[in-house]
Amino acid sequence: MFLIKEYRLKTYMLIHGAWHGAWSYDQTRAMLEQTGARVITFDLPGHGEDRTEIARVTMQAYVDRVKQELSKVTAPVVLVGHSLAGFIVSQAAQELPDRVEKLIFVAAMVPYDGKSVFDEVSEDPKSELLKNLVFAEDKSWATVNEETLKTVVYNGATALQIQAAAPKLVRQATQPFFAAVTTTDEAFGRIEKAYIVCEKDKILSPEAQRRLMDKIRCTRSLSLQTGHVPHVEEPAALANAILNL
Repeated sequence: MFLIKEYRLKTYMLIHGAWHGAWSYDQTRAMLEQTGARVITFDLPGHGEDRTEIARVTMQAYVDRVKQELSKVTAPVVLVGHSLAGFIVSQAAQELPDRVEKLIFVAAMVPYDGKSVFDEVSEDPKSELLKNLVFAEDKSWATVNEETLKTVVYNGATALQIQAAAPKLVRQATQPFFAAVTTTDEAFGRIEKAYIVCEKDKILSPEAQRRLMDKIRCTRSLSLQTGHVPHVEEPAALANAILNL
């Protein structure tokens, strides 16, 4: 059952993070749509069913894809970014602020002081991501092994959830991890922001999430008792949190 603080039809655009695709939001999307909300999901370049080659998968390519979708919507949307997508939605909102009603970050890295996603994860002493990455020989993409998937990425998921998700994951281009994103108070700064903290996260610790939340002056936050990917582990809980922010 959804606990909706204020019912008003909204348009939500849900942006997936590294390795994943629009498929990862399928259950959360369906639950949001049950309230009458409009929900938009799509694959970023090189993810899901999008066949963009690794060499062309960049942070700017991600941002351009989100801006393309934002430009199709007549009313401002609630733009939701998970993990790496915190950078993507921030840059898209910076460039098209009038298209964004609110930003919601889900266990997300967020840009500040010129730092990259790699910088923020590196500076989190509790993160278990970087030491467990498996890189291509030319370092153009990265993945994780089966054990890391179970114990770090999907540490709160059931065996059946992992079994369903694992075959859909793609090789993750590394360029977006090192790309800088620049925002301004005049554009990004004027958009309302909220954050969903994942309390069992091993990729970006809850402490790091809260520090980032403060950096960008989020006005509201909620927490979930999940690992890093709540839309795989607890899609109903994520839908409920989004509706109540």
